[in-house]
Amino acid sequence: MELSFPFNSINGDRKYNAKDWARYFETFIGNGVFPNPSTNLQVLANNDMSVTVKKGAGWIFGHIYITDLDKPLNIDIADPLLDRVDRVVLALDYNERKVELRVKKGEPKTG
Repeated sequence: MELSFPFNSINGDRKYNAKDWARYFETFIGNGVFPNPSTNLQVLANNDMSVTVKKGAGWIFGHIYITDLDKPLNIDIADPLLDRVDRVVLALDYNERKVELRVKKGEPKTG
């Protein structure tokens, strides 16, 4: 397959989809959280089983995520004996056609 774009369509001869644009953006924007401002998508612990992710933007496989509101996320209750590390991630869901913040629950450490 060869692809070159964007060019104006003449009589409907140019059709581009989100996959084409995501592939284009992937060539020069890597995955991650944008560094400015420094609080961009910063994860802050609350005094309960939740965290707050500060407003901001991030990029994953050519798709952007932007929120202009702080977002609370719940954390599952910890095991009383075993340590566990959970992660807050940007998740790309092609079926739902969205990028969202999620808590990725870790496995309890045994030993």
